[in-house]
Amino acid sequence: MASQAELVSPPGTIVSFVGPNGSQNSQLLLTPASTLKVITATAAIKQLGADYRFNTQVSVKPSPKGSHLRLHMRGDPSFSSQDLKSLLAQVTKSFGKEVASITIDEGVFSGHTRSQGQVWNDIGICFASPVSALNIDSNCVNGNLKPGELGQLSKLHVSDTQLLSIDNQITTVSREHQDCEQSLIVGDNNQYQLKGCIDQNARMMPLRFSINDEQQYFTLKLRRVLRQLGVTYQGKIRYRTQLSEYNSTFSHRSVPLIDLVEFMLVESDNLTADSLFKTIAVEQQRAGSYQAASELVKQQLTELGLDLSYTALRDGSGLSRENLVSAELLYNLLELWLKDPDLTPLIDKLPVAGVSGTLKYRRSVTRPPLKAHIHAKSGYVNGVINLVGFIEKQGQMTPFVFMTNGVSLNEQQTKALRQRQIIHPVLGYERDWLKQQLAAIK
Repeated sequence: MASQAELVSPPGTIVSFVGPNGSQNSQLLLTPASTLKVITATAAIKQLGADYRFNTQVSVKPSPKGSHLRLHMRGDPSFSSQDLKSLLAQVTKSFGKEVASITIDEGVFSGHTRSQGQVWNDIGICFASPVSALNIDSNCVNGNLKPGELGQLSKLHVSDTQLLSIDNQITTVSREHQDCEQSLIVGDNNQYQLKGCIDQNARMMPLRFSINDEQQYFTLKLRRVLRQLGVTYQGKIRYRTQLSEYNSTFSHRSVPLIDLVEFMLVESDNLTADSLFKTIAVEQQRAGSYQAASELVKQQLTELGLDLSYTALRDGSGLSRENLVSAELLYNLLELWLKDPDLTPLIDKLPVAGVSGTLKYRRSVTRPPLKAHIHAKSGYVNGVINLVGFIEKQGQMTPFVFMTNGVSLNEQQTKALRQRQIIHPVLGYERDWLKQQLAAIK
């Protein structure tokens, strides 16, 4: 096995790490990408508690012409159409199916639905769905794209064309066609356009579209549920930022926070991360905005003994390219997970190398001796490949942080990687580095 001195990082890449075999550039402020979610998990557990649940409510005022309903949405990232149906079924069982008015309280979160510093052309893709009080069904619609006949339009399938309208202008071209790509143009009222071209020999391309108009999307979902329950309501559905509750209330409670955090970490779910992030501020009687949450999370982690003097937090998901975090901070935070009984359960919620979540197929850790011995959160955006977590050896958990920024491949490497002829150079370096750390643990 090569010694640490013999490991050579990929050209031009900034490498920062802390582990049992030493550290390098550990105080550099780098883009964390989704490894930022370990910060969100820490803050959420300490501030809200492992048993915290989102509480979505309907309050009711009966009248001779039917019930007046107020739906109090609280930004539950796991809330689904089935949850909405079950909640309203409680109402119709007690008060009947005549409805006089429906008003929705969407004011629990404030400010923008996406964080400062997110990449503009991520809008329209599900991993960057808007974070809203009206979260339902992940704010996402599935689809796929297949090539058509040569010179004709491609074949676009969208799982629900009522929720999302997409004008498909992607043409089918031969393999020899140069500069073939697809672009998504985001319009108003959840109306999008696809432009570009697709190779006639291309495989089916799975697509996941985020919605962009939360009110329109939620209104359609709500009207469907009402029809399913036999409620005929032709009136307007109104939205307000603050609504008091009527006397009669019905509730839907989410699963406990610890389960939401596990989903966030294992699946790297951005909607869950940013909903939790904003909720931290809401539960402290602050504005449910990214800015207020950033201030509170930094304050809370400082009180836990961490130094965030130069750390920049713009969100809880890591989508913002303005986030700046050091490997040293993340390492110190993981040490807290080992010491703090509130945080120790989080270790078991991380993806496991070659077994679960985002590490199931990560090529650096899918083979022995690393497979099943790395419990970690990955982080990836263009130019960034990070891994933060624990090495398990003989029942002992040892923290590590491995961060790379400025990642770029030449044309030859890109082609070889696409054809799976090589492992990504950063992942190869990461694998060798992790083997060193494993060997260094006595």
